[in-house]
Formats: sequence, structure tokens, C-alpha cells
Amino acid sequence: MSRTTTSFRSGMTGRLRKKMLALITVIFFLNLVWEMLQSFLFAPHFSGVADFIVIHFVAACIDIAITLFILLPELFLFDRFLQNKADRRRPVITAIFGFLVAVVLEKIALSVGIWSYGPFMPIIPFLGVGLTPVLQMMILPAFVGKFRRYVFRNSK
Repeated sequence: MSRTTTSFRSGMTGRLRKKMLALITVIFFLNLVWEMLQSFLFAPHFSGVADFIVIHFVAACIDIAITLFILLPELFLFDRFLQNKADRRRPVITAIFGFLVAVVLEKIALSVGIWSYGPFMPIIPFLGVGLTPVLQMMILPAFVGKFRRYVFRNSK
């Protein structure tokens, strides 16, 4: 292998790394803002500003993994099999999968007492889960999917 080939490959890896870092950073900050904005809808779960920041920082970090998981159908279904033939359906599929993931995670978290809702949390009828956490996992991953396609469009 020549030096040029080695240099080219490591350059591509560096670009890919930067794009992944940008994607994860966007996921983190979108979720951090959402978590902080919806915090008043949950039962009191922090004391003081430092505790507020730490709790929502950790939640946003966990949301990175959840968001990437929600994007899996888009990555495999559309990118591998349909190859951009159904571009308008991408956000819809992502939102539907996000809805399902959010409902399951909310049910688990509520049943084991990880968190509870305050009196102002709008509850989805028949499901018994909060509206804003479900919307979070429907809207933000769909937006991040669009951002991912924009950032990675020249990576192929």
C-alpha cells in the first residue's frame, strides 16, 4: 500500500469521525434542551441548579443511545435496501418507531419508579404515558435523521 492510499484512508476516517461527532453533539444538545424544558412536567426530581444540570446532562447522554437506536430502521431499511427511493417516508417511519420505543421505555420507567409525572404532564389516553417524552422520541430522531442525511451525503 502506498503512502498516498494510507494518507487518503486516514483522512476519510478523520472526516467520518468529525461527522459522527457533529451528529452526536446535535443529538445531545437537542435532547438536553428538550429534557430541561419538560422538567416541570415531571414530579420534582432535583434540588438546586447543579443537581438540575447533572440530572438532565445524564438524561441527554442516555438519549443519545435511544436516538441512535430509533434511527436504526432508517439506516438499514432506507439506506441499504430502498436506497433513497422512499425519502418522504423516512421521517414517518422514524417517528412511528420513536413512538413505539418511547411508549415502551416510559412504561418501564414508570413501573419501576425511575421517574413519575407531575400534575401538568399531559397523558396519552389508553397508554398512560406522558405526551412530551413520546413527542421527544418522535420529533427529535426524525430531525436528526434529516440532519444525518445532510451531513453524510458526501461520505459515500
